[in-house]
Amino acid sequence: MHRFPLLLAAIFLCSMQRHVQAQAVFINELHYDNSGDDANEGLEIAGPAGTDLSAYRLVFYNGANGRSYGELPLGGIIPAQGGTAFGAVFFQRSGIQNGSPDGIALIDELANSVVQFLSYEGSFEALGGSADGEISTDIGVAESGTSSSNNSLQLAGSGAVYSDFSWRSPAAASPGMLNSGQTFLGAGNPSITLALMPSRLAEGTSGMATIS
Repeated sequence: MHRFPLLLAAIFLCSMQRHVQAQAVFINELHYDNSGDDANEGLEIAGPAGTDLSAYRLVFYNGANGRSYGELPLGGIIPAQGGTAFGAVFFQRSGIQNGSPDGIALIDELANSVVQFLSYEGSFEALGGSADGEISTDIGVAESGTSSSNNSLQLAGSGAVYSDFSWRSPAAASPGMLNSGQTFLGAGNPSITLALMPSRLAEGTSGMATIS
């Protein structure tokens, strides 16, 4: 009996699991503007513990012309934090533009897709780059440039995916940690199990396995 079809099935299921993970990864915290010279700028990515962030990158967009002004490859594994199956990783990035509006796209390299295209102080259409033609979603809160460099914009609420949470006004930053007022629920990454009974597996003349 050939094992090649079974290998294809395993690869397919692994791809499905990685795609499910991708949908659960999101921008969780942002700091781009403060009084005086901007400092401690960066973004936090949250999601299921164990997710490999090397498959993602951030693309920064200038809302004045819709063009990208920089990229940031991501890396590292999301840790489990706060007794949950979720966690967060912070990425420092100086020179994030101060809005009116500007935005950031989170890109899944494996799926070659835009996971999120968020903006602050307004929305706009991306022209060129990974988010070309997409309209940003304004997060609805902003940093005015008069607050502390130790503050940030953060998601709060309860849930497991981005849509479960809401953005709140500048508060004490928590880079690399789950946000204050944020509760993650659920078990994190789903598991997908393929169980095959050898006695019920037959291979046709085409070389493909049939499960009955």
